[in-house]
Amino acid sequence: MTYILDMVHHNPGEPPFESAFLNPSHLADYGFNGQVFKHINCIATYAASGVDCFPVGSPERAWLDGFTPGIEREIAAAKAAGLKVFYHIDLFVLPKRLVDHFRDDICGPVSGRILLDRPKTLELHRVLFDELCARFPEVDGYIIRVGETYLMDTPFHSGNGPIPRTGPSWTPEYLYEETLAGHEPTDVRWTSAQVEAYVSLLGFLREELCVKQGKQVFFRTWDIFPDKLHARLDHYLEVTDKIEPHPKLAFSIKHTALDFWRHVKVNECLTRGNHPQIIEVQCQREYEGKGAYPNYVMDGIINGFEENRVKVGLRDLVGNPKILGVYSWSRGGGWYGPYITNELWPDLNSFVLARFMGDPSRGEVEVFREYATERLGLEGDDIDRFRELCLLSARGVLKGRHCEAFDSLLDESVLPTACWMRDDRLGGSEQLVMVLETLARHGRLDDTLAEKAEAVRIWEKIVEMANAIHWSPGEEGEYVRVSSSYGLRLFRIVHHGWRVLIEGFRSDDPAALAEAIRCYDEAWVDYRNLSSFPQCPSLYRGEYFSLPGMPSTRGLDDSVARYKLPN
Repeated sequence: MTYILDMVHHNPGEPPFESAFLNPSHLADYGFNGQVFKHINCIATYAASGVDCFPVGSPERAWLDGFTPGIEREIAAAKAAGLKVFYHIDLFVLPKRLVDHFRDDICGPVSGRILLDRPKTLELHRVLFDELCARFPEVDGYIIRVGETYLMDTPFHSGNGPIPRTGPSWTPEYLYEETLAGHEPTDVRWTSAQVEAYVSLLGFLREELCVKQGKQVFFRTWDIFPDKLHARLDHYLEVTDKIEPHPKLAFSIKHTALDFWRHVKVNECLTRGNHPQIIEVQCQREYEGKGAYPNYVMDGIINGFEENRVKVGLRDLVGNPKILGVYSWSRGGGWYGPYITNELWPDLNSFVLARFMGDPSRGEVEVFREYATERLGLEGDDIDRFRELCLLSARGVLKGRHCEAFDSLLDESVLPTACWMRDDRLGGSEQLVMVLETLARHGRLDDTLAEKAEAVRIWEKIVEMANAIHWSPGEEGEYVRVSSSYGLRLFRIVHHGWRVLIEGFRSDDPAALAEAIRCYDEAWVDYRNLSSFPQCPSLYRGEYFSLPGMPSTRGLDDSVARYKLPN
């Protein structure tokens, strides 16, 4: 593969992760040939615009002087290790002083948003790219994202996405209703303004970076709704067919048609159209524990996941000449925790991904066994036990986190199980109301309880396997045991939480509800006892996800509390 890239995506606004994957020598050792970083665009001065965005003696200048050396060091270190260097850039993000000076020329008079079609918007971005390419000629290219602009780490910048949101506002609830009713969501098409915006922006990036500067551009198509570039092949082709191909212009596409979930089909845009592509893969799965418990996903990513109707994996894609490689996130994605101090599980996923992409003829199993022997020092039957543990982990996550009876109705094309469990947060009845109603309507509530009980049995087997392996002295064996127990105790909470939700929803067996509540409370006590182990990751919380700075959202704990019977 031409590109085997990796990025550590630190949580916005939080202290950076401590990670071996920040070390370019570690990446090179594993087989990665490129390292991706962020925020280089935020140290551009825009001096050619005539505006002093970082005046001497100002807080902005102090931030710039403190932030810039880190950019310079990471480029130098990656190059010294022989790696290609790319920077992930969110558009549009500009210095606040620059926005204030050119407000009438770049912002909408009503919305105040930076707009693509204002007279100076692209001109200022031409200044940006000219400055970056002149100042950092050793940077090989840029990975461009539009749609989200997190500014927590760049306090003197402001911004917003460049694509107008003039089309339908798709919500998961609407998509569920239409899909469960057997309908194709109506009017799933872009407005002409959205198409024109993408074409204009891509044409600009092609000319300014690929043609003029000779830089590689990967344009990310990420999103999860059917009126965006990522999720539908017809939309992808409608835009990309209007862009003249260039050897240094490619598209970066997630291997899943939605986000990194299970019960989601492989992205149908891969290998299609007129442009080369790289495939995005997440090794520390943000919706599946972030390495706090075993979660080996490379068997599924490479060979196809067990639940998909059409099993397509990287092994089926890498032979296509349009596929240039992969863009891996070894660490990061999402928000908050769980926070880990041992990187074993994302490390395993990253190693297998990089080595497989370096030589797909070897196959996933061979590379996996290489990791087990060379990195963990396992021999003989212990390699097979570790393999079984890892394959069980993928199934245990599938059965514990997802809901087959509900997700199987969604055509692998709609947000599975209402994303009720994400980062280190557990949702409850408010998040799962449509799931529970659908299960009841189809007579599948008991099937779902059986699925959650099966997940617990799988995690019990994982713990048994972890304890049966003869580990070499050191932290790795202990972490496998601790993280396996973490998974078992967490999914016991999940099992009993779903018992409470379902028995409370049915309201026909007070004794069963009371027993489920008792087991739920005991499971939390058992889970929290893990915190006494030195390598224990941070724990999940019984509230649901909300963005930093926003009020907390009621989740599983609140739902259970509402069902508790008086003493």
